[in-house]
Amino acid sequence: MNIYVKCKKNSNSGLLVGHSENFTKAIYGFSELGAKIIPYQSLDDIYDIVTKEDIVIDYIQQCDAIFAKFGYHNVHVDDYPECLKKYLGRNICYDTINSISSKKEKWSAGWFVKPVKTKVFTGKVIQSIHDLIGCGHCQEDYEVICSDALDIKREWRCFIYYDEIIDIRPYKGDYHYTYDSSVIDHIMDDFKKWDKRPMACSIDIGVTSDNKTILIECNDAYALGSYGLVDFRYAKFISARWAQIMEREDEFDFRKYGSDKC
Repeated sequence: MNIYVKCKKNSNSGLLVGHSENFTKAIYGFSELGAKIIPYQSLDDIYDIVTKEDIVIDYIQQCDAIFAKFGYHNVHVDDYPECLKKYLGRNICYDTINSISSKKEKWSAGWFVKPVKTKVFTGKVIQSIHDLIGCGHCQEDYEVICSDALDIKREWRCFIYYDEIIDIRPYKGDYHYTYDSSVIDHIMDDFKKWDKRPMACSIDIGVTSDNKTILIECNDAYALGSYGLVDFRYAKFISARWAQIMEREDEFDFRKYGSDKC
């Protein structure tokens, strides 16, 4: 197995480093696990030599290209799995950005709007025509997810690894607010009933101004940031999901030896 990591030269030192902070954390994590790490700068440099046994640390589009190479398409985890929708605490619907921008009753509704296609634009509350600035362009009618805008005071990322929460990391909001752990327990009970659930993913949660703990969204392990997760755990987290997608054994799943949970 090889761990291919997209890298770049640091402008100050000239050293080769991970192309993002998360890629650098993956380098450290897989190094701790004793993996062979191979840096590259363009996916074209490695595309032909990557095998199903390998892992590629790159951005979402590039990872999807590797999955597609081996016949795996549309592998990304659903943001709002059916089994967890009751924890959303808000209505969710799908539309297109052109439909919203062309109808006053939509762009003035105060919805929170985010693109289905990752990273096209940053999700935001749309309350006026001016709020649509930066939300795509008319040449590409992006599909978007619309939801009621809630007053969310704090948000956390729950890292799920083989059906267990291995860490919960705060990433936004007022430290005076905290989550209801019993709601997370119920979320996990229902998550385990999901037949095709990912072996590694995040469940992002939030607390509203009226102290309700809600589901923000789910994220796929191959396409999310570490948010402070310990390096070697971040590496194992990524490995678990790549193994599941590629339908092979997870080399870094040490639970099989009975001495490691993560």
